[in-house]
Amino acid sequence: DALPICGCMIPHPAKATTGGEDACFMLSQCRVYGVFDGVGGWQSEGVNPGLFSRAFARCTADAIKKEAGGSDDDDHAAGAGMTVDLERAMTTGLSRVSEIGTSTACLVYISSDGNLQAFNVGDSGFRLLRPSQLGSQLTVEKRSREQQHYFNCPYQLGTRSRDTPADGDAYTASVQAGDLVVLMTDGVSDNLSDAEICEALRSPLASGQEAAALAQTLASLASTASHQLHRETPFGVSARKQGFSFPGGKPDDVTVLCVRVLEAGESAKGESNGASDAVSVKGARVAQGNPGAANPSTMQGGADFMSKL
Repeated sequence: DALPICGCMIPHPAKATTGGEDACFMLSQCRVYGVFDGVGGWQSEGVNPGLFSRAFARCTADAIKKEAGGSDDDDHAAGAGMTVDLERAMTTGLSRVSEIGTSTACLVYISSDGNLQAFNVGDSGFRLLRPSQLGSQLTVEKRSREQQHYFNCPYQLGTRSRDTPADGDAYTASVQAGDLVVLMTDGVSDNLSDAEICEALRSPLASGQEAAALAQTLASLASTASHQLHRETPFGVSARKQGFSFPGGKPDDVTVLCVRVLEAGESAKGESNGASDAVSVKGARVAQGNPGAANPSTMQGGADFMSKL
């Protein structure tokens, strides 16, 4: 099995000039990935939510690199029997943020023996997708659960929030060749159902498209859906259940990280077998890329607690 990863970030058009409110990191050698969604409610207090989420992502990545034996500036390869304590890394990262704001967070670690660990606080999240033997279907093998205090108010970490990383949910699973791990902010999950995510990625994954193309496909679809006025969305369904009317998509920033699990010896498109950004997982290669699209973004709720809209 092997893993190529790439990300795509598409900010809400109204937030593009400030870089949006999402953030992410991809530590290729440590095999740890994270997405963060700054809480949009802070705008009412004159605070740019993206500053907090980006600082949180940076500080958490630094904590993970130190735990892996590297410096703050280096992404060192994780040792063969190494484990990463995602909750501790998130706690350490949060303690080092000096910006004002709050954010959701989701971290995923894939060990050298193919075990997946994830830790999630709020309504960002991950999906472990697995194709059928013939590749005709793509199903959700494992997913995170959205954490909300009430409708449109997710668990969030930061200034004045009572939530802590200890309130997060931990997940474990095993990956195998052909799997796709997707990390996303709620700009995706509010606008696309799991069935729509699987359908959008089924054919390009089966045809061997690289992680960058998969991330771009999903991010573009979610961004388009968020601006459609007459679309049925998970956010709209949830709103109706709570007695609210919210027709169409929910405009938001969109961030997607896609991690492909390849057969041993298989090469991701556009990448040589000796690529320096590949590491082994169960004897396979993990190929990695850089975030593809523009700036980070997303709307969330936070701060004791702020809602998203």
